[in-house]
Amino acid sequence: MALLSEEIEVVEERWPYVERVHKVQVKVAGEPASWLYVVDYRMRIGSSLVKMGGIAGVYTKREYRERGLARKCLNYSVEWMKQNNYQLSALFGIPEFYHKFGYAVFMGEHTLSILTRNAEDAEKHYDVRDFSPDDPSQLKAIVEIYNQNNNERSGSVFRDPKLWKGFKKGISYEHKPKAFIVVDEKGEVVGYAAYERWVFGEELPVAEVGAQNHDFKIYDTIIHELARIAVERRMSRIKLYVPPDHPIASLAYRYGCLLESHYPRRAGGMARIIDLRGLFTEISDEIGRRLRRADFKGRVRLRIETDIGSVLLKVDDHEVEVLEEGTADYVFKIRQSSLTQLVLGYRSLDELMYGEAKLDFEATPLVASMFPKAVPYVWQPDRW
Repeated sequence: MALLSEEIEVVEERWPYVERVHKVQVKVAGEPASWLYVVDYRMRIGSSLVKMGGIAGVYTKREYRERGLARKCLNYSVEWMKQNNYQLSALFGIPEFYHKFGYAVFMGEHTLSILTRNAEDAEKHYDVRDFSPDDPSQLKAIVEIYNQNNNERSGSVFRDPKLWKGFKKGISYEHKPKAFIVVDEKGEVVGYAAYERWVFGEELPVAEVGAQNHDFKIYDTIIHELARIAVERRMSRIKLYVPPDHPIASLAYRYGCLLESHYPRRAGGMARIIDLRGLFTEISDEIGRRLRRADFKGRVRLRIETDIGSVLLKVDDHEVEVLEEGTADYVFKIRQSSLTQLVLGYRSLDELMYGEAKLDFEATPLVASMFPKAVPYVWQPDRW
């Protein structure tokens, strides 16, 4: 049987909510056989924004499966992103596949459950209205609240007010969620929540919440309204998909709650570094801020060596600079996948030093201050 010719191409597409989408496809005998999409995002690492390529829609036609075409697509995409100045790539993947391409888990899945009967005790401090995606002032307000709430949340995606047109999804990819806004006495939007439009069972799933300045009165109003909706739908529990360090989780303690976290091994939210030097150039200011918080003092040159290359950092008290070349005072050896997890705050330096990284003891306080443990998270409506 003659082998059919294969070629790979990148085709530009237009999607709502994002600026650019690139379809990477393998064509066999001139016909698309396997493809994926690289979606342009800006992702936060602390307060810094990096160019991130979100991998989505990986698919191979049935008649072309088990021929390694998806592997070719992914390998080509990583190289293409390197050539096009992406610093990071991320995806939401099936188990035991994407780690083969350098992707590592960077976030857990978290839920906060409150019994409806307990949530009914929450107080309503502000008026609540249905969210209208056709109202530009509401869109603008929600984007501002979201970006303010998440301005230091690693893993969160920056929402561009010029592109964001409402919640594209809730928990389910199948439909858009319902949402409401919280307004103050001036009629200005100060909070919001998005919840599943159609759901069966005992739980009301909530995809996202936000409040101006993380005000507890606004969050209490949100819980009050969610309880009203749950009663109306005859649901016994409210289930919020929020990170466990979110302020609404602290507030929920007074009503009794259940916090659950799941940390997959090789599935779910996964990421990898694409451009090591470019990444550290973009996050150097954030690293400096972290060193300032830790009150670090000293002049050090640190080389980070990985399986995809190395980068040399010059640290002068709270100033961090990426150098072209030179000698290093200390060398930090770590795999790219583990470094990705460290940079995003998913894993701690202490834990990684057990078998996955090597660093002189004297440099440990510096590197630990550069990469503190955090709770990286991508909100459900932003997932691709």
